[in-house]
Amino acid sequence: MTIYFEIVGPYIAALMMSLGALCVFIWGVLSGAFSGANDASIRFLQREIGDDGSDAHAKHDGE
Repeated sequence: MTIYFEIVGPYIAALMMSLGALCVFIWGVLSGAFSGANDASIRFLQREIGDDGSDAHAKHDGE
């Protein structure tokens, strides 16, 4: 049985890349790289909400 690398090769390469990506993802989860990922977005949102309120009061008080 002859395996044609021109036909099977791209599928093997895609399989190897996807397995590599899966291994990196699992390593990241197990090492805790994704813990606290939402903290930065929550701090940003709280700052934006706080900035909007202070700007509105400062403009209203100045009029």
